Amino acid sequence: MKKRLFGIFLTGVMAAALVGCGNNSSGTSEMKTDTGNAASTVTEGNSNNTDHIDGKGIRIGFTNSYNGNSYRQTEERLMAEVADQLKAEGYISEYTVAEANQDAATQVSQIQDFVIQGYDVIIVDPASTSSLNQAIQDSCEAGIPVITVNDGPIDLECENLYQVYFDNVAMTKTLTEFICESMGGEGNLIELRGTAGTSTDDQFHQGVEEALEEYPNVTVIAEIYTDWTASKAQTELNSALPTLDKVDGLVTQGGDAYAAVQAFQSAGYTELPVIAGDNRGSFINWWANEAPEGYQTLSVASEPFNGAAALYIACDIVSGESVKSDIIFPFNSIDADSLPDYANTLGDDDVAYTAYSWEEVKEYE
Repeated sequence: MKKRLFGIFLTGVMAAALVGCGNNSSGTSEMKTDTGNAASTVTEGNSNNTDHIDGKGIRIGFTNSYNGNSYRQTEERLMAEVADQLKAEGYISEYTVAEANQDAATQVSQIQDFVIQGYDVIIVDPASTSSLNQAIQDSCEAGIPVITVNDGPIDLECENLYQVYFDNVAMTKTLTEFICESMGGEGNLIELRGTAGTSTDDQFHQGVEEALEEYPNVTVIAEIYTDWTASKAQTELNSALPTLDKVDGLVTQGGDAYAAVQAFQSAGYTELPVIAGDNRGSFINWWANEAPEGYQTLSVASEPFNGAAALYIACDIVSGESVKSDIIFPFNSIDADSLPDYANTLGDDDVAYTAYSWEEVKEYE
């Protein structure tokens, strides 16, 4: 049985879009390198992309398109923890994190820098499904495998490209179906979306639309973009709710569920609508301790351990093991029955996750 743990909040050239380390005229950039206890600056060096038959002593670079919310910070923290474990065991000699600050051109240059510096594997949480393609293809053709995680898949097929992603459509379809059923199959629904123009938001939205095809008497009366953050969600909802008719349900992509609760309370709703949860501690603890007695909902979110899983996958790839090019990672669901397992164990900004062992990750490879 998988051990359930909880993430603690903390932590040619092409143009594209997302999180940030700059590029200089020599094609190198400053990056945070996790070599043990302290961060250091990586400069251009000779490629050491040798054949690590035993998967030992490899150098892994990670470029993250964005780390401005609790989910991404949990993803990074879990990756750092697994990287430390793999370094202690000798599998990784160097693990470097580069932030692209929501700028895809920066992420392109980060990928190029990792190639120049001869990293053995590059992990990418992509800013775009297409804008990074040339840089990723160049890396793959240079013999450096690329693993995309979380936001994907990207629109590219090539040897040495491995994609670890979620079925985002299925996730929000499942969540929306539950909310619609809880509404009795009719009424007014608010959809909280993520960041406009991103493939992840498009996928989540598609899941909502597919679910609503089966519920013609449910009407979406507002689509509100929150960038998956509580502060923006509450601000936008505080403005929108006074202008809307009665709301019976709300579905979210994540990061803003408890903010929705607070907004409805501020708007004077004595009977709360069915608000979908997002596996954040703020919502889970409210649901367990403060929600009206018998309040029924479902909490679902992407699995932030997927980036850490990519580190295990990187070692398997370099050691010559057979790994699928497309790996669909599971999402996490919390219902009323499993709620006690999580209640009062999470800080407000913590994200519930499942820690997978290396052997369990291999089951998805």
